[in-house]
Amino acid sequence: MSVNQHINQLEHQLNSFDPDLRRHSLNSLIQLVESGDASVKPPREIANMHCHSFFSYNGYDMSPSGLAWMAKREGIKLLGIVDFDVLDGVEEFLDACELLNVRGTAGLETRVFLEEFKNDELNSPGEPGISYHMGVGFCRNSLQTSGQAII
Repeated sequence: MSVNQHINQLEHQLNSFDPDLRRHSLNSLIQLVESGDASVKPPREIANMHCHSFFSYNGYDMSPSGLAWMAKREGIKLLGIVDFDVLDGVEEFLDACELLNVRGTAGLETRVFLEEFKNDELNSPGEPGISYHMGVGFCRNSLQTSGQAII
């Protein structure tokens, strides 16, 4: 197997539903970069703070680790995940960003129906009464009991 085929295989495994396989693949990719067998683009002033992982919706079926690796490979300096209604990918994403030296942030995206605005389009085109809300700055997959009532 060529180095490029090995890299492609590892990148594919980054999006496995097996977290141990994702972690192993990420560590293997990091070793390939450190040994000079794989290259990444230098960091550029590019940010994408609104990514979804496969824990909510991602059209490319990317895991949190897969998103962090994509940022490293493409030279994206800042990346954020905002999965719909779940915090399941927060710790994996932030850990991967730290290992890869990518600046990452983690959040949550959700939507609510507001009865008093049922005839008005708010911030969801074509969906009267629907409002999208964001929470950012999460650092764990779960909230302490004291914070659960707020969220």
